[in-house]
Amino acid sequence: MSDDDGMMLLNLDTTSSVDQTPGKVKVSGGRWKDRRKAKAMLNGKSVNSKDDRLVTSGSVKRPVSTEQGVEERKEQPARKQAKKVQIKATPADQQIVSSLFTSNRGIVTSINNNVHDENSGVGPSNAPLLQDSFEALGITSPLLQHLSEVMHITKPTRVQKMSIPTLLEADNDVFVHAQTGSGKTLAFLLPILSRILSMGARVDRQSGCFGMIITPTRELASQIHSVMLTLTKCCHYLIPCLLIGGERKKSEKARLRKGCNFIIGTPGRILDHLQNTQVIKEQLSSSLRYLVLDEGDKLMELGFEETITQIIKFLYEVPLNHFKYPELPKRIIHVLCSATLKGGVNKLGNLALQDYKLISSGRKQQEVNTVPDQLIQKIVMVPPKLRLVTLAAELNNITVRHLASETGETRRTIVFLSCSDSVEFHYAAFSSDSGHGRALVGDSVKVLSGNSTSLPCLADVSQPSVVCYKLHGSLSQQIRTATLKSFSSDSDATKGKHLIMFCTDVASRGLDLPCVSSVIEMDPPFAVEDHLHRIGRTARAGVSGESLLFLLPGEEEGYMDHIKPHHPQGWKLLKYDVDILKPAFMESKVQRSDGVSGKPISDEWDNNATTWHLNIERRVLGDPTFKEIAAKGYTSHIRAYATHLSQEKKFFSIKCLHLGHLAKSFALRERPKVMGGMNAKNSANGEQKKPKETSKSKMLRMAKKALDQSMSEFNY
Repeated sequence: MSDDDGMMLLNLDTTSSVDQTPGKVKVSGGRWKDRRKAKAMLNGKSVNSKDDRLVTSGSVKRPVSTEQGVEERKEQPARKQAKKVQIKATPADQQIVSSLFTSNRGIVTSINNNVHDENSGVGPSNAPLLQDSFEALGITSPLLQHLSEVMHITKPTRVQKMSIPTLLEADNDVFVHAQTGSGKTLAFLLPILSRILSMGARVDRQSGCFGMIITPTRELASQIHSVMLTLTKCCHYLIPCLLIGGERKKSEKARLRKGCNFIIGTPGRILDHLQNTQVIKEQLSSSLRYLVLDEGDKLMELGFEETITQIIKFLYEVPLNHFKYPELPKRIIHVLCSATLKGGVNKLGNLALQDYKLISSGRKQQEVNTVPDQLIQKIVMVPPKLRLVTLAAELNNITVRHLASETGETRRTIVFLSCSDSVEFHYAAFSSDSGHGRALVGDSVKVLSGNSTSLPCLADVSQPSVVCYKLHGSLSQQIRTATLKSFSSDSDATKGKHLIMFCTDVASRGLDLPCVSSVIEMDPPFAVEDHLHRIGRTARAGVSGESLLFLLPGEEEGYMDHIKPHHPQGWKLLKYDVDILKPAFMESKVQRSDGVSGKPISDEWDNNATTWHLNIERRVLGDPTFKEIAAKGYTSHIRAYATHLSQEKKFFSIKCLHLGHLAKSFALRERPKVMGGMNAKNSANGEQKKPKETSKSKMLRMAKKALDQSMSEFNY
């Protein structure tokens, strides 16, 4: 056999033309592996094998000898290492920046078959009833005068009309079911106070605790405590006590020792005091008559079933003196309040209620909960990479309308996000741009001044016009309380401004924030009940309001059919470019500057939107702290997206997300894989890790932490 015989793999027709189409060359004879390799060679593809390798020289592919293969294997590790070094050494100015808009901007979405009719003349469904009065319901005179003169409330709502007479007369348990924002808090507070005030006996803070109110969140407990303090100004001898987590137990014990008539708090802290505070047993032994469970569905959702069971068991172990206050009920009356009738609330009702009476404010007592009729619901389909700039445009449009109205009133907008890290990123993106912000409450409130690029309209405003807030469960209780107080009050610092609060679902339940005109759900809710409670922060007590829901094109469009039964009045389906982006970034009269280079911005709205987004990306590249916040917000958003209910997974499937485009909405230019491997690359580069903490430094750090906690006892 000659030397050339070893290279004879196939019996091919060598007379075929070079210009012949490779895909039509017929290969026959030999083994099937050899035929596949030959066909790949003719089609211009490379072949990798242990024995037979093809290398490219121009457009000609030829086999390689064994010696060349050995040398090539020796060079492979060096090539891989050089390739890694090349990836790590890529500077920021050479990164590939994806465009914000594509050539084809049209999005084919489903047709809006549930259109909101503005000319339908529908009245508010949770407004006060003008033909009724609290006096006709049986409220005593001190409360009547206080309601009208101090609180400026003269007419009851539908749920108050139905609940107050029942709680004033009946001695059985009550289940109050009503729309969010319909006045459930006064529906159970007014009859309890009125019945106590109508007794002939004199009461004071040493008379014992008459009622216990349990709420799922600290903010809701603080709000009910505030309402109770306002109501008891006409009877100052009745004292409410607030027991919530995050506060000093020592201060709460001191208030309990002085005496209180109402206990309002969260389940965990109340159970802690019942088990460890001896004086609370004396407060409950002779006078407790009412146990109120507010937002019962949320109590079950947060896993408080066992805690509430232990509280109820403890209350029934305390002996009750039936003869001390004969005008009050002979037993403990349980009142369960909820805006929904499905899910765990039925289980809680079976646990806490006995022979109860259902009070529903709906026109037809049905299980489907609906939004207030006066609420204007809007839905917009936004591509993932345009989420951030579309939110900025919508906030800009709201601010422009507010400034153009010149009413001097304060406008409030709530933006709901899925997780606390996402709240931190959006708060930093909209409030800390170029240092044009000053803190009001810790790091949770910022006032935007003129020439800021956080919102497009603020470049033409010389005075501060927007105040940004953040609220989530990871903040301390003192900051959360101060943030809600600043957001709700009409102080000189916020009068006439547009207040924007970025928050999680911690602010979706029961909070009666005044004059909230707009609610934006940038991240879809985890359940339909959360959607109803989120938009329930606006359009309360008969006042009009609007809500905007962000959805991604594709599978999330089916979510509209899922929530359709809860929106009998329909909704408006907006276009993200024409209805939101173009009005915000189109400037035909005034030439604005981008705030960074000082160059004028053109009148093309897409270029202006791209410039605004690039400024945020430059901040991420130039500020390592902000980049870390953006990376955390992105990763936490992905994790939160995977926690939707199983019946809603078909709408919110993580497999359908474009992770690269979603990273763009967090002003990140790295791919998710590169971003996820940052820590590993940094350690591979030889960066020094933080030294291990010694026992001495740990002792000093813990001592300083304990000192700070003791000093913060009086820092409310």
